[in-house]
Amino acid sequence: MNKIIFGRRRAVSEIIGTMLLLVITVVGAVMISNFLQDGFFQGVNQNPSGVEASSDSIQLTGFDTRDAEDLINIDDLHNEFNQILCAKGNDAKCTMSGTADDIPGVIGGTEFIALQLRNMNTGSVFLRNIQINNELHDWDEGTAGIELKAVNNLDAGTKYPRAGFFSIIPSPDRPNSEKQFTSQEVQGNEEVRVIIKLSKDLSDIKMWDSMVIVVNFGAPQPAQFIISSGDAKW
Repeated sequence: MNKIIFGRRRAVSEIIGTMLLLVITVVGAVMISNFLQDGFFQGVNQNPSGVEASSDSIQLTGFDTRDAEDLINIDDLHNEFNQILCAKGNDAKCTMSGTADDIPGVIGGTEFIALQLRNMNTGSVFLRNIQINNELHDWDEGTAGIELKAVNNLDAGTKYPRAGFFSIIPSPDRPNSEKQFTSQEVQGNEEVRVIIKLSKDLSDIKMWDSMVIVVNFGAPQPAQFIISSGDAKW
């Protein structure tokens, strides 16, 4: 009678088996992670410039939203002292006897605000439009190359932006610091001042109310800032 002899084989210990499973899991996770990362970020510019600049490439370095004279230290750029920034003119404190394009005050046009912006990018950007509380303000090409003066109404010449528009002037330390830009271009690392005449479609803004400023400079995401009416920093 034949005998069947069973051989005794030694099994792999539980500790070694567990370690092997962990190694396989880690290697698989690394391979999948590398695959997904290469596929997702392929062709993405990690250091964009120009029109592809990220929203933090425009920095707000100062502003003036006061009811005061000589906004942001510019002669003749005045708002009526009535504790409100007048635009639509539906508040009883606003004197809107003239047209929206007229200078503020007794004549009764919409009022001004001023922003100081720096292009943090190495390349140029273009200030395409600026929204204030969701109301669009475009660049006023009629101000191109003209010295900024807001002492007379626009019928005496286009020397400041019309209601619902803005113009751009250099920073105070630059030559011809009150001569308005001939285009919307802001050079890399350049600081400029933006003079905005409020749109007549914008509701009047009370002192210390928040103002949401959105600057569209061609990037996928515009720059957004929140400032207070009646305040000034530069």
